[in-house]
This record gives sequence, structure tokens and C-alpha cells, in this order.
Amino acid sequence: STNAPGYTAAKVAVRRYVARMDPAVRFAEIIDGPSADRHLDLLCALAATTIDHTADVGAILLGLDKVAELCPASFEGIVDTLFSSGLFAGDGDDYHHPRNSLLHEVLARHTGMPITLSVVAIEVGKRLGVPILGVGLPGHFVIRDKQHGTFADPFGSGLRYDEAGIIESWHQRMGNDAAFRPSMLAPTGARDIVLRILNNLKHSLVSRNEPVLLARLAPLRAAFPELHDERVEHRQWLRHFN
Repeated sequence: STNAPGYTAAKVAVRRYVARMDPAVRFAEIIDGPSADRHLDLLCALAATTIDHTADVGAILLGLDKVAELCPASFEGIVDTLFSSGLFAGDGDDYHHPRNSLLHEVLARHTGMPITLSVVAIEVGKRLGVPILGVGLPGHFVIRDKQHGTFADPFGSGLRYDEAGIIESWHQRMGNDAAFRPSMLAPTGARDIVLRILNNLKHSLVSRNEPVLLARLAPLRAAFPELHDERVEHRQWLRHFN
């Protein structure tokens, strides 16, 4: 929709350009470049289309535009519209299903895991001029209002917390003996968000013994220099196709 907030003719040109490229190649070009933090939506869309060849990058980005059209331009309004209302919810029935790590599936089913639901909120905020930060706690992922500091849990129906509250909630999830460090509340950048999504996806696909999808995952993970030690593992994933 050309009426979506922040929509420009340049976006159309970018989407058409991306549509002509191999998504895994384009993903690798962006992930370690200077523009990675500006393109969380594109990176997630490219990853999804690499794994699921029926997905479409432009349709995913347009889907985020359409979700943004539903929301008021405020952190509270976005969280209420997306999560408190139940429009988007956490998948508590099949949490580790690979579809919960694929942005097009999350948009289609309105269901996901904490990190992908947070991506939806972050990208809706970006389209509405509302800066929303991702916070990658160990074992959980939440969002934070950059302006006022309020935390919200997309997987927990958008429940809000102040800093003390989010720490208490994390201890309830992880156990009172779990060591908390203030650095855990630091914002998580797009690159680290995408890597964490790919880690979840790897876990899901290995546990389900999905060799075709693991072969598609391999070039995405190979784009991260810190994962170069996985190359032997990637060759194992690809052995069925040699």
C-alpha cells in the first residue's frame, strides 16, 4: 500500500532490485555491512525466502507496512494493537516449529516466538517513527521503548515492565539463582537479532531432521565469520546434494 507510513518510491525500487537477486547472496552482502542495522526487516525477509522458496521478499515487507497501518504512532499503541489485543501471540503449543522463525509465517499466522514477534514490533515502530529496541535477554527476548524506557513482552501478551520488573520477570523464568548482569538489558542490534533467529532455526531443523532446509540454512550461517567453524557441519547438511 502506497499509503503506508514512511512509504516511498525508493522502497519500491529496492524491493524490485532485491526480488531479482538470490536471497542468500543478498543476505551475505548486507549482514556485515554498514547498513545492516537499518535493514532488519530485509534481512529477516531474505532469510525467510532462502529457507522457504514460496515466500516473497516484497510481500513480506509490504505485510509489515500493512500491519503498521493498524497501529497508532506510539509505543503503547503499537504494543496494545499487536499484542495486548491478541492480534499477534506467542506459539505456546509448538514453540520450536521452524515457522516461528520465518517472518512471512509469523505475519501470515500472527503467531511466533519472542524474537520474531519483537521483530514485528520493531519494524512497525520504524514505519511509524517510533523507535523500539530489541533486548536479547538470555532465554528470552523483549522490546523497549527507546524514549521512555518501558519494557514490553510480546510473547506475554504485551505485558509492560519497568527495569526492576523485567529483571524480576526474567528471574521467574530462569530461576532465582540465575546471575543477572545490567549489560543484559543493552539493546540488541539487527545483526545479533538475525543470528539469534538463525540459531533458533538451526535447533528446530536439526531436531526435526530436515536436510533440505538445513542445506538452505547453510549459506545464511556461512555469512557470519564467527560461524566459520561450522563449515564441516554445513558439509554434512549438504551431503545429500553432492
